[in-house]
Amino acid sequence: MGSGPDRERVAKYVVARRGTLGLTQEALAERAGVTVKTVYNLEAGGRWPQARTRAAIEAALLWRSGDLARVGDGAEPEEADRSGPRGDAAVRELAELDAYFADLRSGDGDKRRMAIAFLRALYGEPDGR
Repeated sequence: MGSGPDRERVAKYVVARRGTLGLTQEALAERAGVTVKTVYNLEAGGRWPQARTRAAIEAALLWRSGDLARVGDGAEPEEADRSGPRGDAAVRELAELDAYFADLRSGDGDKRRMAIAFLRALYGEPDGR
């Protein structure tokens, strides 16, 4: 696994986006359903949030799922398509799944193999499709 995302770059982008949206740290935390400390740590370049937390923050910032990691890798975030009803649970759940799959893509093979085995068991397909 690589050295991880550029947390300082992510921090600058999150602060700038929060400012663009006119949100305080408290408002962003409330919107994302996370603690203010989580937002503070992200903006300070501290601890990298878990996939579920990243997905919630991305949604609150109106970014696409996976944009925090993309920013950390040097890419630019894009506004997500929010044509559906805001706060739609299915959209949030899919964003969370996408964040988990982003972790699997960058993680070690053992984690991917375990996830595939779990999904095969979940769908009753022990030998795959």
